[in-house]
Amino acid sequence: QSLDKNMQATIQENKHFRLFNELAKTGAGATVDEWTEQSGVGGFLGGSTNTETGIINESTGSYARRVGQVKYLMTKRQVSLVSTLGQNIASSEAIEQQAGAKQLLTDAEYLSFEGDSAVVPTEFDGIYAQILAGVNAGQVDTGNILDAQGQSLNSINLVNAAAAQVSRRDNFGTPTHLFMSQLVQADFDTGLDPAFRVSLNNVPNGGISLGSPVVGIRTSWGDISANPDVFINDGDQAVPFQVIYPALATANTGMKPTVAIDASVSDASSQFGASQGGNYYYLVTGLNANGQSDGVITAQTAVAAGKKVTLTITASAGGQETGYAIYRSRQNGTNAPSDFRLVTRVAKAGATTTYVDLNRDIPGTTRAYVLNMNPGDHAINWRQLLPMMKFPLYPTNAAVIPWAQLMFGYLRITKRRHHAVIKNILPNGAKWKPFA
Repeated sequence: QSLDKNMQATIQENKHFRLFNELAKTGAGATVDEWTEQSGVGGFLGGSTNTETGIINESTGSYARRVGQVKYLMTKRQVSLVSTLGQNIASSEAIEQQAGAKQLLTDAEYLSFEGDSAVVPTEFDGIYAQILAGVNAGQVDTGNILDAQGQSLNSINLVNAAAAQVSRRDNFGTPTHLFMSQLVQADFDTGLDPAFRVSLNNVPNGGISLGSPVVGIRTSWGDISANPDVFINDGDQAVPFQVIYPALATANTGMKPTVAIDASVSDASSQFGASQGGNYYYLVTGLNANGQSDGVITAQTAVAAGKKVTLTITASAGGQETGYAIYRSRQNGTNAPSDFRLVTRVAKAGATTTYVDLNRDIPGTTRAYVLNMNPGDHAINWRQLLPMMKFPLYPTNAAVIPWAQLMFGYLRITKRRHHAVIKNILPNGAKWKPFA
């Protein structure tokens, strides 16, 4: 059979790895990578003043010793010997090698945003996990995580606030890049005030009119490059694992937990307001490095304004899961798996794990990331112990050519205060809405 030598495929290309392509690549000298993060020079404002012969006040800078763990991205590939002998299609080995490289780059890009080693130990921590850990430890200001509260991001307001936060005194960063989903970029294109658009060359009116592509956003702290990234989940992509990978979910059913639910208790910090109250289902899966199980779906639960929802998750009989993915239905929605969206992933705490839903993480939303990627600031980079390589394997009892493709590294953020995250963004184009 004669086939076109050019294989056509609708898959990711190098241009889609926008963050990874921008990251500086530096070498890690060992699997455990250590550095010191300085967050202050010491003293207080005006505290160095003194008299001519007065006792000099002693001050010390603020330092935190930080440790990063190199992670191992690997994929095994093989082609049959027969497939390498034909001359009517492109080299099967070369095509499969390209596919392996794209799989590793896909995971590196995706995990740079979404990775969480507390939930899946083989993952490296992504931007959100690292900044959130800094906030929880009191090392990063709470203002470095901004909340869109289920609104779209088509104005300057939250981006400007994030830029101001990154640049503020005690942070001293320079916002240079905004990474966001495709639908958030579309909202900027159709709604961003022309006054805040960076002009385009060879485009009528400089490309600053509504509807033109937004390639950059003007702020008082410099122009921020706009980078739509296909590996940042829009809410429509955050459906349960079993909807996308039914066979894998079934194979992982041994990790399926049991769940008890209680929505009877009030909490002053609840963000379930009058317009968010209603009937909800929850779907919870067990997960580890092999993926997620099929989900256990709770009974429909009425959630009133000011209440919290407590999920008590009991580990599966085998206990192989390292964490849980928690999904929630639409307000007054159905219990069909396709009608759920991811709320969050949590680490397994033991025989039972408790998660309290205060509506602070809204299903069906996405995040945007305002980063300082100025090369001279060394605020974020990819640390690699081993750049991508092909490692030959040997066939045992079949006429195949096997190999492994490897890439060892992790995302290192050395200045967490130089970056900000905007969460709970609901793009105007989202098909699934969390609230009626």
